[in-house]
Amino acid sequence: MKFLIEADRVIAELPSNQLVISPTPGVGVRPYELLISSLIGCGGTLLKTILKKKRVSYEKLEMEADSIRNPSQANRIEKITIRANIFSKDELTLGQREKISSLVMKNCGMIQSVLPAIKVDVLINMIHDDGEPE
Repeated sequence: MKFLIEADRVIAELPSNQLVISPTPGVGVRPYELLISSLIGCGGTLLKTILKKKRVSYEKLEMEADSIRNPSQANRIEKITIRANIFSKDELTLGQREKISSLVMKNCGMIQSVLPAIKVDVLINMIHDDGEPE
């Protein structure tokens, strides 16, 4: 990867395209957003693979993330909670969801790269036709 550093942004020359990174909102993607996105990108594709192997069908898979930051230590990220919402008619017990969560945590290279410096939780919710999480 190659990066061009400019006044208020960094331009990443990636094999797929160019990415503008900036701590200034509206100029580019913020570094914080990139970090969270890399965890979701890795964990989400892994979750999709696990669900396929376990033959869990779903209509839609969404992921959300929240974080806790420490303003007294350079606003560092201390905890990230990732919620995977699986819209499905299938049922998964709490134990099955915890096992899948554990597999994502253990096998996602991006999550493993930030542990133990950042505490990461992956929570899996089943969302049924009524829109209520299980």
